[in-house]
Amino acid sequence: MQYATIRLKITDAIARITLARPEKRNAISPTMAKELASALRALEADPDVRVISLRGEGGSFCSGGDLAPDGKEAPRPSSPAAATLDLMNRVYGDTIRTLHNFPKPVIAIVEGVAAGAGANLAFACDLVYASEDARFAEIFVKRGIGLDCGGSWLLPRLIGLQRAKELAFFGDWVSAVDAERIGLVTKVYSAAEIDDATNERLATLATRAPIALTQIKQSLHRASEVGMSEALEIEALAQAMCTATEDATEGFMAFLEKRDPKFEGR
Repeated sequence: MQYATIRLKITDAIARITLARPEKRNAISPTMAKELASALRALEADPDVRVISLRGEGGSFCSGGDLAPDGKEAPRPSSPAAATLDLMNRVYGDTIRTLHNFPKPVIAIVEGVAAGAGANLAFACDLVYASEDARFAEIFVKRGIGLDCGGSWLLPRLIGLQRAKELAFFGDWVSAVDAERIGLVTKVYSAAEIDDATNERLATLATRAPIALTQIKQSLHRASEVGMSEALEIEALAQAMCTATEDATEGFMAFLEKRDPKFEGR
């Protein structure tokens, strides 16, 4: 399928999605949000894809939501365009839900700016690998608007309530190093090493048992919203499902035979 605002390339079980509006530092338009959600749904159904990466084109990850996607002046709240802004938020919400609930690992590779909706797009991924030149901001308060794209849900879970409030109240820029320190970013790499390092991480995930990865991801997501007893039940159900697969047999046999397993997703 051809897309207007994103690029998609699939090689060796890895799907690489690139946000492709470099002239606007990859700001999210309604079209981009819909295309991203559509691509993710197609990749979910593709058994040959095991891991996804998400990055921006042209040295920036994503500068946030595009308030003037058609090139005109940003809409005023009193204008009919306010209804369009509300629609954009619902469209963005669908994309964030699709990304967060995606059953396969999704890795954000962040270079340059990740602001507002763009920052939350990265934080909705499973892991965030950042270049040392990356910087993040919950810029909304400086635009006179509230959080969107899941920021109010994601930030407290990633860094705690008080730090989330500090980021959201002030809207200040956070360097990649500081973002890693407080838990927004998984790991920071130099500009020279980020491609090789993230390619290695993606290739490693592509060799892991896909059914087990899905169950692990879903268990971790659900466990963050329930008590210990419910989490143990979720784990038990996931483990029972995994041990019934051919991949589990392969994993045990590879251990006994002292070799690397070859998982087939069955």
